[in-house]
Amino acid sequence: MRVYYDRDADLSRILDKKIAIVGYGSQGRAHALNLTDSGAKNVAVALRPGSATAKKVEADGLKVMSVAEAAAWADAIMILAPDELQRDIYKADIEANIRDGAALMFAHGLNVHFGLIEPKASVDVLMVAPRAPATRCAASTRRAAACRA
Repeated sequence: MRVYYDRDADLSRILDKKIAIVGYGSQGRAHALNLTDSGAKNVAVALRPGSATAKKVEADGLKVMSVAEAAAWADAIMILAPDELQRDIYKADIEANIRDGAALMFAHGLNVHFGLIEPKASVDVLMVAPRAPATRCAASTRRAAACRA
C-alpha cells in the first residue's frame, strides 16, 4: 500500500475525468463541491430514483444520475453513502455496471477491508479520506457555507 498526500497530487490529471459521487450527505456534498470548485468539469451525483435530495444537488448546479447510470458513465466513482448501505448499493447498481479501468473510491475502508465489497481486479480501489469532518473541508470560502448548510 502506498499513501499519498495533497503535495503528491497533480489535480490536472482529474479535471477532465467523469467523476460520480454516490450520496449527497455532508461528505458527498463537500466532495462534489470541492471538485467543481477545483475545476473538475464532469461531476455528477448518483442518487436512488426519486430521491428528495436531487433538488438540492440541482440547486448546487450539479447533474443527478441514478447509481447504475453513473457507474457505467464514470471514470471514478466515490461512494459516500453510509457504510451500512454501501454493500447493497454496490451489489445492486455498481458491480455489474462499473467499467474496467475505472476507479472505485471510498472515504472509509470498512466494506473493502472486511470483504463486504469485493471489486473485480480490473477496477482500481482507492481510499480518499479527509483529515477533518467533511463540512470543514471546503475548498473555497464560497462553498464552505454551503457545505455547512
